[in-house]
Amino acid sequence: MTDPTFSFVCDRASADAAFHGVAARELVLSMLAGISPRPEWEGCLVYQGQSPLEGATVCIVTRGPGADDVQLRILEAFERQGVALLEVYEGGPSDGQNIATARGGRWSLP
Repeated sequence: MTDPTFSFVCDRASADAAFHGVAARELVLSMLAGISPRPEWEGCLVYQGQSPLEGATVCIVTRGPGADDVQLRILEAFERQGVALLEVYEGGPSDGQNIATARGGRWSLP
């Protein structure tokens, strides 16, 4: 059985407009800082994968326990900051650059 996986693609230009010069990984970490992991999310991995869209886009993936809920929280955080979300998917790239994992009620760095 595979872990539930969800992903979304955002526009890098709108992210740069909202957070000039901040890399995608650090941007996601800043969003996660405002999201306290729930016990049922233990082991959920957040990572940056290969974007399925052309151009300056970023794909953020959540995989594991509570991946759908974690994705929703990150999406809401991006929307509050005015970052354009281009697509939302059930599924996503199977690998990429790890950003954080929910462990012991905290976001743990790789």
